[in-house]
Amino acid sequence: MVQKVGAAARVDQPLGSGITRGFFAVALVASCVFGLVSCQAANDEGTPQQAEILTMKLPSDVSAKGVLLAAVLLSTSDIEAALAEGLVTPAEVDLAQAAIDDGLLDQWRQRAEQDLDAQ
Repeated sequence: MVQKVGAAARVDQPLGSGITRGFFAVALVASCVFGLVSCQAANDEGTPQQAEILTMKLPSDVSAKGVLLAAVLLSTSDIEAALAEGLVTPAEVDLAQAAIDDGLLDQWRQRAEQDLDAQ
């Protein structure tokens, strides 16, 4: 049905079109959520997660403070220069990037504090 309101015409849409759009919106949100969960599950296999960061034995080329430094350098500086100067290791850069992506920098901060207290 077309109604004329002032100089503009308005087309009334049947009730079903709003329901159809709502259904598609819900389906889109659900598929996005399932996709994110799938991506997270795939990421869990290769990088340490919250509890592991605080307790795992770190490789000889990784320190918690190095991971934190690499995270700062990734955000603010030339990471290649930091690698060349030996400020951080490639493994620390990889873990820092994973921590940034997964929102786990606070666990690395806690680990660095533990490591300092243990010295």
